[in-house]
Amino acid sequence: MELVGVSLRRLLQLMAFAICCNLQAAPEHEARKYLEALPGADLFREDAVAKLQIEISVPGLEVLQKEPRQFVSATIRENQVVYTNVAIHLKGAIGSFRPVDDKPSLTVDFEHFSPGRKFHGLRRVHLNNSVEDPTYCNERLGSELFGAAGIPAPRVAGALVTLNGRRLGLYVLKEGFTEDFLSCHFSHPGGNLYEPEEGHDVNQHLKRNSVRAQARDRQALRALAMAALDPNISNRWAALNKSLATKEFISFMAMEIMIGHRDGYCLARNNFRVYEELDSQKIMFLPDGMDQLFGNPSAPWQPRMAGLVAKAVIEIPEGKLGYRECFTTLLTNLLRPDFLATRVDRVVASLRPFATVAEFDSIQNEAIALKRRIAERRRDLDLNVCQPELKLLSLENGDALLENWVKAEEPHDGTMEMGQSPDGISELHIMTRSEASTSWRTRAVLNRGHYRFEGRARVSGVKPLASGKHQGAALRIGGSTRRSDDLVGDSSWRVLGTDFQVETDATEVEFICELRAVGGEVWFDKATLKVVSMPQ
Repeated sequence: MELVGVSLRRLLQLMAFAICCNLQAAPEHEARKYLEALPGADLFREDAVAKLQIEISVPGLEVLQKEPRQFVSATIRENQVVYTNVAIHLKGAIGSFRPVDDKPSLTVDFEHFSPGRKFHGLRRVHLNNSVEDPTYCNERLGSELFGAAGIPAPRVAGALVTLNGRRLGLYVLKEGFTEDFLSCHFSHPGGNLYEPEEGHDVNQHLKRNSVRAQARDRQALRALAMAALDPNISNRWAALNKSLATKEFISFMAMEIMIGHRDGYCLARNNFRVYEELDSQKIMFLPDGMDQLFGNPSAPWQPRMAGLVAKAVIEIPEGKLGYRECFTTLLTNLLRPDFLATRVDRVVASLRPFATVAEFDSIQNEAIALKRRIAERRRDLDLNVCQPELKLLSLENGDALLENWVKAEEPHDGTMEMGQSPDGISELHIMTRSEASTSWRTRAVLNRGHYRFEGRARVSGVKPLASGKHQGAALRIGGSTRRSDDLVGDSSWRVLGTDFQVETDATEVEFICELRAVGGEVWFDKATLKVVSMPQ
């Protein structure tokens, strides 16, 4: 039985849909047999947890302490099977990276030092420490939801890891982006696969992934960048359809936004891959790094996109309509809190035999919070997706007050209130007693032009976060970095402002009054928060 390319992706989509929705129905018997024969199928069977004992020599540990991205040799034992001369290096970015003497995330390559050798049919896997996902569920939920939406995503399982006899604890085991992964989804796995470097998009230099295939020219990637940058909307749509798998990309966009993948391509130009499918010679986007999902249940479903291709598609009437229709369909079919809650419970239950009592109590409590956020996300989207399109903001005398402010990412240990001060000022208030990145937000539609978002704010006892460039209270435009002053400590009323440019007519803009701090409070004067038209 030969099943490749689109037909195989459709089978994987059906399997992922069945898992996500807790359905008994699955593809026909022969198709299931084929899927069970894919490389790594036993490793990623539902609710699997691998037990891995890793040993690294003292010189190898010293190398990883100095050069964490350099491969060193290790021995790995899985039950009775021993793999020697396995290549390992540390992975992770700010937030998730831990040194080798802590609980490091690891990239494990079984072929790097031993050509032809595989681990359950796979060359490479990743062991993620999940420090930014204490439920150990997000990456798996994201992978299954993207798969159910027809977008290839790496498979995910659990793992219990020791290093030189030291118990590191539970990990998320994830399939690597290699030719083994590509062969599960594409007829020809030899196309170019790219990953971003910091802040990079398709019109900049993307790093070629380590897929062992003949390097090809970057013409498809260049064509996509040129299409996305075309200022003529009509020409742009036609050009995008030639260079981009547009139907799949719209599903990719909708799923990233729906599940709150705030560190993905659309919102952060981070954690993604692009693959040049050889049959169609079109670019397909693939998701990655989904350990932080459903963080903000009230995040807008039509945000200002940061990714160049996402921005280019959503500015086109056909793209915007396709996004709305796709989002509505995926919301109805896949973001089903009852079924996803059952999925979370099953993943958590699979970890129980391998966790300490304290670990499992923490996982259970975090899972309860995750299930609550998923339910809140569905309720918020049900409320907002059916709302009529925003109307163009009328700027009488060159400015307009902003209304309809809503809470976003309410602080865990704090409050957000809208009300009047004793001296009659209508205020948006945020107070936090612990680390928080929280905001009041609203949206408006503007035509092309140069604008300024401004308003008054005052702070009391605001203590900056331990890291990051932007601290305290400020005004910001969604999808961009701060450009207004940062307010920390204590201050009386001050006027803040940030200039921004709208490139095309009828563009939806998100306005943000935010606080990033470990403590303190801020008041924004609601009656002064406005958009001002600026001279070009």
